[in-house]
Amino acid sequence: MNCRRGIAVLAAGGLALMASAPMAQPQRQAQTPVQAPVQAQARVLAGYKHEHWTLEEGAPGRINALTQSRDGFLWIGSVEGLFRFDGLTFEPVPQPGGQGARLVVSQLASAQDGTVWVGLGRGRGVMAWRDGRLVDMAMPHPSRQVTDMAQAPDGAMWVVRGGRSDGTLARYADGRWQEFGQDAGLPAEQAWSTAFSADGTQWLVTERQVLIRPRGSQRFAATGIAVTPRASLAAGPNGAMWLSDAAGTRRLTLAQGRVTAGTRLAINPDPVGGTRMLFTADGALWETTWNSGVQRLTTPDKATGSAQAAPATMRRFTFDATQGLTSDQTHALLQDREGNLWIGTEMGLDKLRRVPIVVETAIPANSPTSYRLAGGDDGVVYVGDARAAYAIAPGQAARTILRLASPAAALCTARRGGAWLVTGERLVRLNPRGAAGPAIALPRGLMPLACGQDGAGRIWLAALDQGLWWHEGGAWHTLATPRALPANIAIGGDGRAIVACRGPAPRGADLPFVAISPAQLQVDGIEGLLPSPLDDGPLISGARGLQAPLARGSTPVLASANPWAASLNGLVWTRSGDGWGIGDSGIVQIHRTDLVQALTHPGQAVPWRRFDFRDGLNSFAQKAAGAQVAQGGDGRIWFLTRRNLVWIDPAALRRNLLPPAVMVRSLVAGGTPRTPGAGLRLPPGTQSVRIDFTATSLTVPQRVQFRTRLSGPGLPGQWTAPSTERSVTFSDLGPGRYTFQVIAANEDGVWNAGGQTMQFAIAQRFYQTWWFPLAAIVALSAMLYLLYIARVQYLGRLIRDRMAERTSERERIARELHDTLIQGVQGLIMRFQSVADHLSHDPAAQAVLTPALDRAEEMLIEGRDRVKGLRRLEDRHLRRELQRLLDNLVTGSSLTLNVKGEVRPLHPDIVDEILAIVGEALCNAARHAQADAIDVNVEYGARALAVFVSDDGIGIASIDGEDGANGRAVSAALMKGHYGLIGMRERARRIGASFSIESGHRLGTLVRLSVPARLAYAA
Repeated sequence: MNCRRGIAVLAAGGLALMASAPMAQPQRQAQTPVQAPVQAQARVLAGYKHEHWTLEEGAPGRINALTQSRDGFLWIGSVEGLFRFDGLTFEPVPQPGGQGARLVVSQLASAQDGTVWVGLGRGRGVMAWRDGRLVDMAMPHPSRQVTDMAQAPDGAMWVVRGGRSDGTLARYADGRWQEFGQDAGLPAEQAWSTAFSADGTQWLVTERQVLIRPRGSQRFAATGIAVTPRASLAAGPNGAMWLSDAAGTRRLTLAQGRVTAGTRLAINPDPVGGTRMLFTADGALWETTWNSGVQRLTTPDKATGSAQAAPATMRRFTFDATQGLTSDQTHALLQDREGNLWIGTEMGLDKLRRVPIVVETAIPANSPTSYRLAGGDDGVVYVGDARAAYAIAPGQAARTILRLASPAAALCTARRGGAWLVTGERLVRLNPRGAAGPAIALPRGLMPLACGQDGAGRIWLAALDQGLWWHEGGAWHTLATPRALPANIAIGGDGRAIVACRGPAPRGADLPFVAISPAQLQVDGIEGLLPSPLDDGPLISGARGLQAPLARGSTPVLASANPWAASLNGLVWTRSGDGWGIGDSGIVQIHRTDLVQALTHPGQAVPWRRFDFRDGLNSFAQKAAGAQVAQGGDGRIWFLTRRNLVWIDPAALRRNLLPPAVMVRSLVAGGTPRTPGAGLRLPPGTQSVRIDFTATSLTVPQRVQFRTRLSGPGLPGQWTAPSTERSVTFSDLGPGRYTFQVIAANEDGVWNAGGQTMQFAIAQRFYQTWWFPLAAIVALSAMLYLLYIARVQYLGRLIRDRMAERTSERERIARELHDTLIQGVQGLIMRFQSVADHLSHDPAAQAVLTPALDRAEEMLIEGRDRVKGLRRLEDRHLRRELQRLLDNLVTGSSLTLNVKGEVRPLHPDIVDEILAIVGEALCNAARHAQADAIDVNVEYGARALAVFVSDDGIGIASIDGEDGANGRAVSAALMKGHYGLIGMRERARRIGASFSIESGHRLGTLVRLSVPARLAYAA
């Protein structure tokens, strides 16, 4: 789940760290530590930022243990289970199998190999997080709960099993468990904590005593150091071991086989000592308590270098619920690899983070009037508020130097050291000890906003409608400028006073100052009168940016390209060339050369670094006249805010050089989250995926930036722009294999260029496969072929039906001819024969009648043959009929008939149409072609019956007087009255045959007829 976070700044107005009252003295305590002053306690935690996550904000409660894994995740063990935390989101870790009661985690430990060891309560033993899952380590004889875990230098994991008096230790190494009890020198009592010192010695605290096991030994030995129950151990600086119990915290020293304990430091009023101890990188000792928050001690080693440091040198500080801690019941401590301190409590999780902005706690917060600031030439920084004036010497805290009867109205740098302080009635010169010399009375009723001392020693005061005043020669002088409204003063590099006016600026060549008004500017008003990196005049800050109005050739630095430049209220330049300012964007850092470039090159952006509320800033910039930023002699930069005075030490700034670990959490497709892994395959039809990822930079996770890219079919594979979003959605994806990459940068811009890569594939639907288009083409072709076959079959049936109709019609005609014409002719012949018989005696009549009767007989026989032909078409033979056509053709050309292939019987009507087409072709060739040879070729093919009529004549185009070299000429010839050719084409179409004519000038003519086999052949 996503978490909201509560934020507080330690030792910064809202959080006052309080010293605990001295506890009741245990019998063995010899002395009472000297308590540090309250102000000093507050300063110890200045520079930390406190962030917390409570139960209401999604954090687990009753936290028992914390650790950090090698991938940077913060692991949280609580009564509510096991969680991973990336700085923003708490992720519950499911237990193996996902069944059974929740895990009650009592201890956590990160091993050198990256394994996270999980010690459990309720007799569940030990589990380990390996390869992305929890594994039960099958520890023998698990106890009520695991009270501690520690890894030895040899890599073995030692587990302290609480709630039992025998077998209190278990060791895991090389895949095997080994148990330790009384046979290893352990007493018959509970054990609570174990730790290893730098020399490999193992330390163990039981219910009553401290034991050690030298490196390489299999037995524990008593040290003679007595403890109260529930004592804890922690390895400290220089290899020392530290012990905490109800009697106090002390250092244990092992020398020549003998253990001695240092002086007790009473830090806890509880009946039990620190439940957890931790030495942070700065040498401080932190301890959790059962019900008193957390305690912090300055390191005795750091103070004196001796384990026997005097108690008076010890400092103890408390951080508890009254100061913002989520609960006083604290049980877990951890310093992560970036230096952040984590505290686990009953009610949530707390983080203390070092920040560069430090609140000066010696100056009271929330002054009723504005703060005033000036940097002295002597390196001392001077501050004024409503009640006092303060001096901050190099390397020291603020110190009150003068109590004020009226609030500080203005403060400015004095020549030759110190500062000038303006109050309601007087002008006072300050030095590090207080007022220097007599005060100078102000003119009656004058209420200035700003002051400044120029190179000539004049002290200038700006007082709006009361005009501009200066003190010179022991007297006050004024310039009558009722409409100018002088509001702020700065001293230019040439020593002249620069006066910012809200109204029209006074003019005059003899004026001893330079005046600037908003009418001269392009930056929307005057909010800051700032030192310029250019030689001529100051920088003016307005709502729209910066401008140097007195510098020739300069251009405004507009906020559209440089957002930091809007409403910049204060600025100071360091010797290194860095500029430090404060404005609406927070505290900003720029460099002199970059700003000079921007002032002389319009539109150029200035590289900048921001320090804001995530860096310890706890208020907005103060909108007041006078300097808002100053640098002390120790290099610290001081800033005024509405709430308090803060500082940054540029020399102490450290970049976080640890690149964040990057990982992909899940891939969501179709509303279903999937765990990334090898072979991740999404279902067909997936078009959109959301990929969730994170990076484990725990310092300022909100500033972690990510860049992503997706490579795959149809994608350019380009990196996206940096973004703080931790998920990305890709749409319009097709099937194929994809590679997703994500990289991240921490808050200081250090990138993990390797990032993480995840591959996944989207399965294809059947119509998205490579073979589908081919199959579709084949299927379409088959369908078209079937349609073609069906069409051909339809045409064939149609033609056959027509042929059948023609055959039936021929038979009808044959019947009619036989029954009418032939019989009638036969009757006439018989009558004429009778007449001839009667005239047999007349030779002349016989000479006429006998030839006529013979001819009639011949005609009757021929008619009968015709009728017989109409009824018996199947008896017609194509070769014979074609030969007959050739025999009857009257022409001077040579005629040739050629037949190829196996002769097959033909449909009778096909024969008639072929004979008609061939006859027309022969007739045309004989009549028009002027050919020497005419050839008829017949080919009985398996697919078709082909008939060719060719001649070597003049061609069709020559007949019509046109160029017959192309098909258009042939078509034209066909359309110019040659209806025989048109009839040939129509006959061919009627029987489903293909017909073509090829002809060219003096190239002859070829008539081609092709009848499909299924239509031509009878079988």
